[in-house]
Amino acid sequence: MMKNEWIVIEIKVRGESIDLAIAILDDFGCSGTVVDERELDTFVVPDDTLDLAADYVLKAYFDAVSDPQRLVADLRAAFAEIPLFKNRHVSISLGPSVRQEDWAENWKQNFSAFHVGQNLVIRPSWEEYVPQAGEVVIEIDPGMAFGTGTHETTQLCLEMIAELLDRPDPPLRMLDVGTGSGILALGAAALGCQQIVANDLDPVACAVARENINKNNCHEQIEVSELSLEELSGEYDLIVANILAEENIRLRHAFMDHLRPGGWLVLSGILKEKEQLVRDGFADLLLQFFPGRYQDEWVCLLLRR
Repeated sequence: MMKNEWIVIEIKVRGESIDLAIAILDDFGCSGTVVDERELDTFVVPDDTLDLAADYVLKAYFDAVSDPQRLVADLRAAFAEIPLFKNRHVSISLGPSVRQEDWAENWKQNFSAFHVGQNLVIRPSWEEYVPQAGEVVIEIDPGMAFGTGTHETTQLCLEMIAELLDRPDPPLRMLDVGTGSGILALGAAALGCQQIVANDLDPVACAVARENINKNNCHEQIEVSELSLEELSGEYDLIVANILAEENIRLRHAFMDHLRPGGWLVLSGILKEKEQLVRDGFADLLLQFFPGRYQDEWVCLLLRR
């Protein structure tokens, strides 16, 4: 069951004390923290540089509890026991709660049906679309997981998948690493791939992916797995990893363990400025590089074993 509401507690703290404050919050079961209101991108590692002497508002997200004010009081007491905070006034207050429905409305305003390549159409559940001859339609609701298909990296991956599946020898088994909403797996299934494992370590993402897979009647083609790549078994004709550039490099040997000879590897979530970093990271492996695909500041790389 996915969380429906989060409590937000706002803490004003010096930059030099943020790591310590986060450690205290973790002890109280904090689900996540945000420093101020920084615009973040799923595929860009945030700049961790903080002005140590400046004050920041640290927003801490907790599962909904019956007595939020008690949680605030307990946090104040915990901070007061730490020597670094004893002689400083630390402002701790209860912020507005965040509901999944409120979050969902934000992305609904910017998500409408669109085409990928010649035949694939992706639409949200609340928008009607009449398919033209030869078109296949995916219905997607990302919920609390990343992936409506509107991000450049997702579109690049879908285009690459479509081209590979249109080959005379299309890949039969695909592994989608970091599946999020399941959109890449669904796109591949709609375009004819018969056996797909949609893999993600985040149980919320897996729950969302399963909902979307069932909604599109693709449960026979797509299996959702929360196992790590090291625990996962089997070899695949196609592995798609739409994740951070650094994560692609870190997982390169795990990819090789699951990529059959002749298999394709699609790597994305990579900024153009990090393309060479990723290329260098895979240079010592028995892989052939094919021309990449570019959109705005993003790149999608295609390799074959």
